Amino acid sequence: NLHPLQAMMALNDMRTLRSKMDMLSRNAMKVARFLQTHPQVETVEYLGLPDHPLHELASRYMWLVDAEHDELYGKPVNRYGHLLSFRVKGGAEKARRFFDGLERIWRATDLGRIKSVATIPSISTHQQQGDEGRRIANIPPDLVRLCVGGEHPDDTMADLDQALRGAR
Repeated sequence: NLHPLQAMMALNDMRTLRSKMDMLSRNAMKVARFLQTHPQVETVEYLGLPDHPLHELASRYMWLVDAEHDELYGKPVNRYGHLLSFRVKGGAEKARRFFDGLERIWRATDLGRIKSVATIPSISTHQQQGDEGRRIANIPPDLVRLCVGGEHPDDTMADLDQALRGAR
């Protein structure tokens, strides 16, 4: 059973879910494009990027609800979510240096926040799998998982940039 306050908060979150996902997805797309061009980033995985191997499939299913009835869009638009990952050039040590250099982005293991959250899965969520388990799951030591939040994307990109430059 939910406490009445929890139920009210859940209802409020559901009422704003569409607009939040629209904003978070647009922010994530900007951040993914930025990371693709960053000299300290090896690869970026985001379904919204046209060169992602699953982009075409994701484009068939990942839509903003009722965008065609929205006067802002007036047509169907894809939204690919707010979760992406990237690999820091230079291996695990540089990835950790990058991670420790973040100033605005929250360092944690959860995914569903309105604020940006980063984690290194090999030393957090997948740490106990061991090297072989992480190899099978394709979790390299330089992989960073990023949940892009509702902050202005310029602020998120500035924090990523300063931390990546500091990891060199």
